[in-house]
Amino acid sequence: MAPALVIVPAMTLRLYRGPADLPGIEAVRTACQEAEGDLWLPGPSAEPDPDGDPYCLIAEHEGEIVGYTWMPHWTEVDGTRLYLLLGWVKPAHRGRGLGRRMLAWQEERAAELVAREQPAKPMLGGNADDTQESNRELLLAAGYKIAFTVVHLECAPTRQPAAIPDGFEIRPMREIDHPAVHRLIEDCFSRNGLGYIARDYQKYLADFADELTDRDLWHLAWAGDELAGLAISGIEEDGTADTPWVAVSAAHRRRGLAQALCRLTLDTLAARGVEKAIITTLQENPNDTVTLYESVGYRVFRQQPRYRKSLS
Repeated sequence: MAPALVIVPAMTLRLYRGPADLPGIEAVRTACQEAEGDLWLPGPSAEPDPDGDPYCLIAEHEGEIVGYTWMPHWTEVDGTRLYLLLGWVKPAHRGRGLGRRMLAWQEERAAELVAREQPAKPMLGGNADDTQESNRELLLAAGYKIAFTVVHLECAPTRQPAAIPDGFEIRPMREIDHPAVHRLIEDCFSRNGLGYIARDYQKYLADFADELTDRDLWHLAWAGDELAGLAISGIEEDGTADTPWVAVSAAHRRRGLAQALCRLTLDTLAARGVEKAIITTLQENPNDTVTLYESVGYRVFRQQPRYRKSLS
């Protein structure tokens, strides 16, 4: 059953009504990004979303949309069923308790969804980037704690030697290598947990292999017939290079292969004339990947703590 309207001083909270609300939602996004930078601000679109639209609460002030919520949910590789409670309010309308009321509404809706789904490991999540002090204070006050921190690094690629350790050989990417690439990625990242969402082979092809089409930026290191490590990059429309995957199998770590693959990647990007490269990892990665990337020239430019609270 849909919750009743909630009235706060000069504010009305109501459910999303469809495409007519989209211009107002976009105005909220613009105001938040102008104040806090390039944030991830998902939400409803022109196409109905049966999984998301029921969890979009609209905050209005004198007929103006000043805030909204969104609640994506998914299952992670360790079995955690995460309900990510997201919400944004225009800066001019903060400090009135609106965010607290929106979060409480979302927690109630998440509890209802959990009662229907009956997951084994339900968890509430919240985001607060390092530019969002008010979001961080709201989450901490509601009992959320940092589960892990996403770290973004960048550098200007330079030509540099990339000696591959003995026993490994760099070979060109071939179509027949996709299953091995998929297995290595899933094995390495699922071991770390920390919010990772497993991808089957078909989703791997749809999400990554078909998008990262420049095979010269796929560096695969083989130990005989075994894929030992990889570094996969792509170049965005604005010329920025992104390296979404660096992985070395457990049997071949501590031999300098990951660092060599990173150096090879930056050398290749520099030869292409790329002026900016970015890479993302987790502060808590057990392989200390932040230090690895810093050792080849990357520097941290943004940190994004991810907050969680047990749903009990």
